[in-house]
Amino acid sequence: MSLHKPYTLKTWKIFAGLLFSLGILLTPELRCFAKTCYVNPDTGYRTEIEDDAELLTEEEITLLASEMEKITEYGNAAFKTISSNSVSAKNYAGKYYGEIFGTSSGTLFLIDMDNRQIWIHSDGAVYKVITSSYADSITDNVYWDASIGDYYTCASEAFAQIHTLLTGNRIMQPMKYISNGLLALILALLINFGYICVFSRLSKPQEKELMKKIHRRFYATPPSATYTHQTTTYSPISSDSDSGSSDGGSSSSGGSSSGGGGGGGHSF
Repeated sequence: MSLHKPYTLKTWKIFAGLLFSLGILLTPELRCFAKTCYVNPDTGYRTEIEDDAELLTEEEITLLASEMEKITEYGNAAFKTISSNSVSAKNYAGKYYGEIFGTSSGTLFLIDMDNRQIWIHSDGAVYKVITSSYADSITDNVYWDASIGDYYTCASEAFAQIHTLLTGNRIMQPMKYISNGLLALILALLINFGYICVFSRLSKPQEKELMKKIHRRFYATPPSATYTHQTTTYSPISSDSDSGSSDGGSSSSGGSSSGGGGGGGHSF
């Protein structure tokens, strides 16, 4: 009969390590959320990615993080996706930006799957360039990618256009041009309508022409008077009295309001 030597502590550690490694191999791909992907050593600005709705693959997250690094020359950059939201995309984006960046310069691109809306929120020096108007234009340009489920291209194009504006270049704004064209057309139609109304009126006849068309005939009878009675009226002398007046005044107060960042978005 042979006796087996009991396992040592070292043997158990090796066995546990093998089990852990096997568990990692058999476990589905792990995702990393809310991570700081990059910090610019010169400016101190950073990039943040938090894909709660799991819209991107790990490879797409890595590519997007690399593309967002260019924004850190001007401010922070964040990408956020959510699957549920009890408030509007605008309110959520503003609150979330404040939680991770405060009032520091930067921009956030949000994909709200609950409200089916994309939103850009910027603050600080970046907001002076990426205004609400430009945020609307950018989301107008990329919303179609989100509507067909290509969320990586949607976010990548959004950050690319943000960087284009930050470098002093221009982006395409077709929706803005279309809106301006429609407004110009409507204004032209209103001007033409007013022109027609003014110059198509019938001319007003002059007073002489009207008097010529009136048939005039007058009848006069001699006046007469008849005496009926006489009355007497007593009027006592009354004293004058002074009256006073009082002046009144009014005051008004005004208020001032201050705001931080802002942005714009588009449904998809």
